[in-house]
Amino acid sequence: MKKSSVILVFLIGVLTFRVASMGATGGDFELVVGTKFATERVAHGCKICGRVIVPSVTVGYKASDELKVFLSTDVIAALEQKYGRVSPCIGFTYEATDMLTLEAGYTRYFYLSGDKQKHSNEIYGGVTANVLLSPAVYSFYDFNNEDFSIETKVSHKFDLGDIVAPGVGVRIGAKVGYERARKCSGECIADHEKRDFFYYGATADIVYDINSNATARVGVAYEGNSANKNSWVNSGTTKNFTWMNASIDCSF
Repeated sequence: MKKSSVILVFLIGVLTFRVASMGATGGDFELVVGTKFATERVAHGCKICGRVIVPSVTVGYKASDELKVFLSTDVIAALEQKYGRVSPCIGFTYEATDMLTLEAGYTRYFYLSGDKQKHSNEIYGGVTANVLLSPAVYSFYDFNNEDFSIETKVSHKFDLGDIVAPGVGVRIGAKVGYERARKCSGECIADHEKRDFFYYGATADIVYDINSNATARVGVAYEGNSANKNSWVNSGTTKNFTWMNASIDCSF
């Protein structure tokens, strides 16, 4: 798993920097290729594993001025623990008005780890307001784990081109959400250990627009949850996590 993941990340990285230097566009079709490194894998305020590399590919098609459909996938490859995940997704975005963008999709998760669960199915939907702070609300439901979550988030980018260098900026974000699940890894959870908690987080990234088609980021992130510290959600450890990440994304 580690060897194949490193090879895949290397190939995507080469293609990413090649695209960054080209700065090409593809008409109604768009291909976005990226890769990300993080010192922790944290989701919904819960630590999943340690250091990871996450290559991703998205193919989008602009069906009209308002409607865009896409097919994407990412691969989470843990560098220290036995954990991996492949998550192909199909969905769409629709600009309902100048101020509101709708998004919905379906994701199929394939787990490459020692857990009994090998796959799960999730649908999601959300709305983003194209105003200051870009407030958004998204909801998710995993059928296999009977897992429902709802999350609201805000973000804003500060342009530092006139102060530091052209293309440089800082993006900060914050989110808060709620999650409730009846199962974990496809198996029922005891009543006294139900997954039922709030989570919250914040991010701060230095962003560099290499050109109109390529962006690099490096930053710090924080997430925590309201579950009991000694519950299975937190595995008897801290319920507050801070980590570093770096990524590059290119489109053509």
